[in-house]
Amino acid sequence: MLEAIPKVDRIVVLGDIVGYGPDPNAVIERLRSVRARAVMGNHDAAMLDPGVLDWFNPHAAAAARWTQGVLTAQSRHYLASLPKLGRIGRHRCVHGSPRKPYIWEYILDDLQALEILLKLGRRLCFFGHTHLPRIFTEEGEQVPEVGVSIPLPASALVNPGSVGQPRDGNPDASFAVVDLGASAVRFSRVRYDVATTQAKIREAGLPEVEAARLALGR
Repeated sequence: MLEAIPKVDRIVVLGDIVGYGPDPNAVIERLRSVRARAVMGNHDAAMLDPGVLDWFNPHAAAAARWTQGVLTAQSRHYLASLPKLGRIGRHRCVHGSPRKPYIWEYILDDLQALEILLKLGRRLCFFGHTHLPRIFTEEGEQVPEVGVSIPLPASALVNPGSVGQPRDGNPDASFAVVDLGASAVRFSRVRYDVATTQAKIREAGLPEVEAARLALGR
């Protein structure tokens, strides 16, 4: 993904940096090397507060516990430093939802999104959590077309999808490039080496489902 994106002013990561994959420390180090800004996701929070695991399904909890066991002190410090809310000018960045308190809320339907948008005002909010590339506006939900510059209204919720855990049936990594000056967004997909990642997951003893789902994008 880093090789595929054009030149940008900043890279923003919308949470869940660790928790599923076999290289959590390397991922953190890579993000730090490119000076990416990030917010905390629920899987990141679980590394610091094991009580969060009560909300996880058994496979996700098992992967999180494995991750807790391999994280370095430096990686833990990095995750602990992440805010739950990020700002880019007047715009917002969160993992789940911008509603306070910053709960791990899945934004999935039009009415729910409209309630959030009315509270948000004339801002954009970039979010993750669902792993689904989506745009929500006061007009409703939009499944974005890849490679097309999509104009954004003054108020919108934008989910770039997931680089490491796509869940929309497409196994390719999903990301988005936002032009705040033009108020537009372009979604992109790029292939990555799923087979190698699956082999690493199995070698580490992580749940098999975490390897199998990568080929399905589910």
